Amino acid sequence: MRLVAMPLVLRRPSTLAVLVVLATICALAVVSGRAGPATALGARADSANTAADLTRAAWYGMSVDRDPVQFAATTDAGTAPTVNTRAGILVDIDSNAILWQQNAHAQLPPASTTKIVSALVALANFNPSRPVTVTADAVHLAWDESRMGLAAGQTLTVRELLTGMLVVSGNDAANAIATDTVGVERFVGAMNAQVAALGLHDSHFTTPVGLQDPDQYSSAYDLAAIATAAVRRFPVFRDIVAMRTADLAATPGHPEFFLQSINQLLAMYPAAVGIKPGWTADAGYCEVGMAVRDGHRLISVLLNAPYSYSQSRRLLDWGFVQEGLASTLPTPTPTPTATAKPSPHG
Repeated sequence: MRLVAMPLVLRRPSTLAVLVVLATICALAVVSGRAGPATALGARADSANTAADLTRAAWYGMSVDRDPVQFAATTDAGTAPTVNTRAGILVDIDSNAILWQQNAHAQLPPASTTKIVSALVALANFNPSRPVTVTADAVHLAWDESRMGLAAGQTLTVRELLTGMLVVSGNDAANAIATDTVGVERFVGAMNAQVAALGLHDSHFTTPVGLQDPDQYSSAYDLAAIATAAVRRFPVFRDIVAMRTADLAATPGHPEFFLQSINQLLAMYPAAVGIKPGWTADAGYCEVGMAVRDGHRLISVLLNAPYSYSQSRRLLDWGFVQEGLASTLPTPTPTPTATAKPSPHG
């Protein structure tokens, strides 16, 4: 708190006494405020929705979805397929049942699955048709960052930027949605406020893109809940994450963009309708998958899992079998000889 001196002339002792009392009260209020919970943006998830240099929440004026998402374990996973993953979960998002889980609350790097949270915040606050003009800051990326190919000065709608962010995991698109609307601090503040509003406790985000940061983490459980909230509330989110390709026609504000989804689960499993893969060296391969069959909607999350697409496919298919549907995967055939080499592709 910065105290600004005011030009007062103290001529009477009574006036001086009153001011001394007021100053004492103010000092006690400041000390009391400093003794409260941490409010730095880099704090843990339970206090990450405010910033130390602001007198109001960092995400002031922004909306969050305040409908909590909670799952409950109801099925014995003793017959579940073996899943090679650091952490994971499989849920039915209509019954809120956990069909399988492994280290589901472990706090791990989420990589680009972070963009699911970014999409939820963007759709809760911006009209999909809102135009956004891309700045140089948004497209200033390291050489190895994923991108949709934006250039400074181009103008795209929020929906077009979401398409680039979710279909090809464009960091430039995610940056533009945050930086060129309300600013990164305010947007990330809303991300953490959104996590808290959903009743989640395992996550903290520091960027809208998911690049490696020791203060940025999430869990399989939280990511399943965040994805569930986005799927339930926003049809435009469901439409975008199910796209295998997207053709953004040229407009006066930008050239044509033809985008090919990097989510290979969409091609590997006919029932798949999303959602988002991710990878960094520390996070490993991550996948938030979703599949729909005969009215059953399942979401799977695998964090730090080799062959994440093929493992997600097997896990989702197993989940449908538990709900009374037949498997759609071919029955594995025995290996003909002991010398046969395994496929490197899973």
